[in-house]
Amino acid sequence: MLYRLFNLNISTKLDISRFFNIEISSDKTSDIQIEQQPITFKELQPEIDSNFDLFSSKKYTEIYKKHIGSFVLIDGSKLLYEPDPKIKLPNLIAYIFSNVFSYLLYQRGHVVMHASAIEIDGSSYFFSGRSGVGKSTFVNKLLKYGNFLTEDACCFNKDANSFSILPSLNFIKLGNDSEIQNYSNSFDTQVDYRKRKIISLGPNGFIENNKFKCGFFLKYGKDKKIEKLASGQVLKAFLANIKASYPNNVLIEEQKITLKKITEIISNRCFYNVYRDTGKDFDMDSVLNVIQDS
Repeated sequence: MLYRLFNLNISTKLDISRFFNIEISSDKTSDIQIEQQPITFKELQPEIDSNFDLFSSKKYTEIYKKHIGSFVLIDGSKLLYEPDPKIKLPNLIAYIFSNVFSYLLYQRGHVVMHASAIEIDGSSYFFSGRSGVGKSTFVNKLLKYGNFLTEDACCFNKDANSFSILPSLNFIKLGNDSEIQNYSNSFDTQVDYRKRKIISLGPNGFIENNKFKCGFFLKYGKDKKIEKLASGQVLKAFLANIKASYPNNVLIEEQKITLKKITEIISNRCFYNVYRDTGKDFDMDSVLNVIQDS
């Protein structure tokens, strides 16, 4: 089957459309091949108690995730996987098209962040932060104002005079499906310590050629507030959340190229830290005001 995702034609035998709303491509040629086969790592040697292990470069990447599987990415055009025998298909598909695909998109020259994103009136905005801070919940609350773009794999695409955020697989992870109205199905997560559900969202109405306007870094703090960041702070926040080459101290030249691309993305744009105390909500009104003024 040939699917359309991240503006790419993806060939795979995975039955994605059985679980998620995804565009079937009418093209005859593929940009990416996804194949299941036994994996033998060349770089990684995961320990028995290892939860996650990674080697990532522009040409070749290995990923190990306990209870999900092993993955090899080659030249940004081939994704090989060997699933854990107990992993269920919705969990495997969600992991491939968020965590694993982030590194394949990096191989194709994109800057990719661990962030959720939304499109509002043709403009795109991301929400980044550590796991559990509330990215998915925040974006879910914004869906009444716009359209979903991504859950985890925030991929920047350079257009002629601007950047856009590419649309990913149409799912979000939340505590329960009663928190959202426009969904077609939900599945229990198998490896999520917060026991969230994978919620397949309904058909989207996003504008594909969105223009990236600004980003928000969600954080815990004693005071509920929002603050504008200086360029040096933005660069540091980007570097803490991108999916790129690894180990950092080995692939220095690749790191320099990524740094140059990030600098271009953040140039002449505004970014903010948004704080909330544990158990409290973020200041949604202040964020909406920034979005409206951007």
